[in-house]
Amino acid sequence: MTPHTKAATIIAPFLLIGGYIAADFYSTTKEEKMLVSEAKNISAYELKLSSKCRMPDEPCILKKDQLVIKLSADEKYYYLESNMELVGATLGLAQLDRVTRGLEMQRVSDSSHWITRIRTLSNLKEDIPLLMRIALESDKKRYYAEFPITHSGPWGAN
Repeated sequence: MTPHTKAATIIAPFLLIGGYIAADFYSTTKEEKMLVSEAKNISAYELKLSSKCRMPDEPCILKKDQLVIKLSADEKYYYLESNMELVGATLGLAQLDRVTRGLEMQRVSDSSHWITRIRTLSNLKEDIPLLMRIALESDKKRYYAEFPITHSGPWGAN
């Protein structure tokens, strides 16, 4: 074996690993730039509570500009009604020490009526506030809200 072949045999694995890392770095950078440019084209707005939110007894009314959202619940389902058509809606419950997975809502009859089954949470801590989080998309605009709800209800301890 010639000295050049020996050197190539020793250096080749390092070049392979270095090339793999460099390719991953440059492809990730392109993907991130693309995601950032897409995110800049979508506006995000915070919805504000315009009523006392006492679910399941009373619905929560959220507003931002012309968009009005009514969020209510019964023993089995969350219901969302909107005065504008929505592309998608997601709900989630959280306490400061943990976050649950979001619940994708399903369209009922048209794009302004949505529903999802309530998932009961276990081990809720009464001394830590329970927060409802909501994210909506409508016509290249995204809306979000976070507000406290009671621990008692079909989603937690009664």
